[in-house]
Amino acid sequence: MKTIVASFIVLSILFSCSSAKNSISDTHPIHSLISSRSFEFTADWASPMVTQSMNSIANSGLIPPGSTISRINLAGNPNYLKVFGDSVSANLPYYGERQFGGGYGSATGIEFNGIPEDYEQTFDTDKGKYTISFNISDKSDRYYVMMAIFPSKSTTVAVSLNNRNSIRYEGAIEALESNINQ
Repeated sequence: MKTIVASFIVLSILFSCSSAKNSISDTHPIHSLISSRSFEFTADWASPMVTQSMNSIANSGLIPPGSTISRINLAGNPNYLKVFGDSVSANLPYYGERQFGGGYGSATGIEFNGIPEDYEQTFDTDKGKYTISFNISDKSDRYYVMMAIFPSKSTTVAVSLNNRNSIRYEGAIEALESNINQ
C-alpha cells in the first residue's frame, strides 16, 4: 500500500511540474512591431567562429576589455541591422577570418543595403519567437541572415558569408522612427 501511495505522489509531482508553453497573446506588441517591417537591431555582443588564428589574436591581447575570443563586447561600437519596408541595411563589425582575398575597397564589416532575396518571416507559437531569414549580396560577398526575435525584443542574428567565417550577434530590436533617413 505504501508503494502505491508513494508512486501516486511521485507521479503527481512529475505531472504538476510540466513545463508551461511559451505562448504570447495575439495582442502582444512584438506582433505589430515585426509586421510593420520597420525596426532596427543593435548588437551588444559578437560571437565569431573560434579558429587557431583567432586564438592567436586573443593571446596577443588585441580583443576589447571584458571580452573573450568567442564573445566580444560591442559597447561603444555603433552598429545596426535595419528592416524598413521591403529593404534591409546593415553595418555590423566583423571578427573572423576571410577565406578568399578581398581586394581593394572590400567591406571590413558586415555591410549591405538593398532589397533582400528570399525574405521569410515566421512565428513559432511553441517557442514564442519570430524567425526572419533572407539573403542579400553586395559587391564583395553574399550574406545569409537568420534572426531570432523574442517577445522581450532580445534578438540573435546569425550571419553566414560566402568568403568569410560565420558570426553571431546578440542584442535587441527597437522600432524605427518614422522620419528616419534610410
